Amino acid sequence: MRDHLKYLISLVLSLCLGLASAHASIRSEYEVKAAFLYNFTRFVSWPHTENTSEPLEVCVFGDDPFDDLLDPLRGRKSQGRELQLRYPGDVTNLAGCDVLYIAQSQSRNLDELLKLAQQQGMLTISDLPDFVRKGGMVGYVKQGNVIRFEISLKAATEAGLTINSRLLELAVRVVR
Repeated sequence: MRDHLKYLISLVLSLCLGLASAHASIRSEYEVKAAFLYNFTRFVSWPHTENTSEPLEVCVFGDDPFDDLLDPLRGRKSQGRELQLRYPGDVTNLAGCDVLYIAQSQSRNLDELLKLAQQQGMLTISDLPDFVRKGGMVGYVKQGNVIRFEISLKAATEAGLTINSRLLELAVRVVR
């Protein structure tokens, strides 16, 4: 039990500090969210990616709240795949995304985006209120001043994705 607790603490620290090398310390809400986003890619498996030479496409759709905070992800590896960032201008350009961050500016298109993402096996992430309850896979939630996340295992499974149990243990809530 004690080793399990130590492991969880070290995993949380690595999740929070995954991008800290690019910054002296994690200062803002979106720095934490960017670090989480990178680390989510390390604990999710896509069925169509047996070839690790294919890049892992991280797409931000809508008004980008991260500014340049995701730039350190470019070229980093996750599960042997090089991360690439894209900022599609419309829904027709979402094909090929492995990870889809849905910005708050896209709340009115949420149902359409979630349906498309499920069909194409994309991991969906957002900080929209009740994102997981509405069918998203990973939703950022604030608890006081702390950023946490919820996971819909049901939505991920329906899209053909597998989420590692170590990540599920860190979620504040898992929808099955």
